[in-house]
Amino acid sequence: MSLNLSKQLAGAPISWGVCEANGWGFQMEPDRVLTEMRECGITATELGPDGYLPQNAKELAKKLDEYELSLCGAFVPIVLHKPDQLKASYERAKRQADVLAALNAGNFVLATPAEDGNYDTRDPMDAQAKSVFAESLPQIAEIAQSFGLQMVVHPHAGTMFETPDDLEFLLNETNVDLCLDTGHVVVGGGKPLAIAEKAGRRVKHVHLKDCDANAAARIRSGATTYSQEVKNGMYKPLGKGDAQIAEVIQFLDSIDYSGKLVLEQDVMLGSAPSQGGGPVKEVRESIDFLTSVVNSLTK
Repeated sequence: MSLNLSKQLAGAPISWGVCEANGWGFQMEPDRVLTEMRECGITATELGPDGYLPQNAKELAKKLDEYELSLCGAFVPIVLHKPDQLKASYERAKRQADVLAALNAGNFVLATPAEDGNYDTRDPMDAQAKSVFAESLPQIAEIAQSFGLQMVVHPHAGTMFETPDDLEFLLNETNVDLCLDTGHVVVGGGKPLAIAEKAGRRVKHVHLKDCDANAAARIRSGATTYSQEVKNGMYKPLGKGDAQIAEVIQFLDSIDYSGKLVLEQDVMLGSAPSQGGGPVKEVRESIDFLTSVVNSLTK
């Protein structure tokens, strides 16, 4: 067995309902989120949205040290298919990379929305978009590398890399690496295990979330929106949805995956949960399932 949860398990504020999207429900305060992460045994976290945790590297390091957490990356949504926005996007990437590098975070997790703060609509992945990506994706990868970081592209609902066809383009026509997000692959209509197998060792970072495939299908049909389905509980504790979590874990073990396994269950909260209640209960449930899957690999 190559997977080691004591070293590879990580968390992210989105599991506590903290998100950069416009109007995304109640945002829990950082100290409670970080406390509950540590109480669950999580020792590394992604950064969360701009301004949620300190953006100054020294202040951020002090805050994370309080909770004995390391930083393992940041989810960075940047518009990269519109030529008139590239200059600003590159500057934003450099600012984010600088903070990540200062804390040895390792991973620059790139998402490519149609516009900042909105995952309910997306632009078409047409020939023009692909042409711009041919320039912009390598540029972001180069920026990340210049700061000693690994850039990975994150498939995500409402972004330019959402569907299986989008990921075919990414894996066939570029040489960038992948953040495998099991839940968002389902939202886009794909099979997480198939995407993992196609990407192989280009899977350099993993977001583990489970997803109700029926809810995902309603989004793709236009019957509802991404944000509405998240609000309705589309994302489930690991093992309770259709994202092939056990199979993906088995595959990652077979290729000796050594990166982080970032536990995510995107939620949208209406108000502050009671102490000891709310998202942390399902985080614990997911960790228990993940632990059982990893332990079964030795049998």
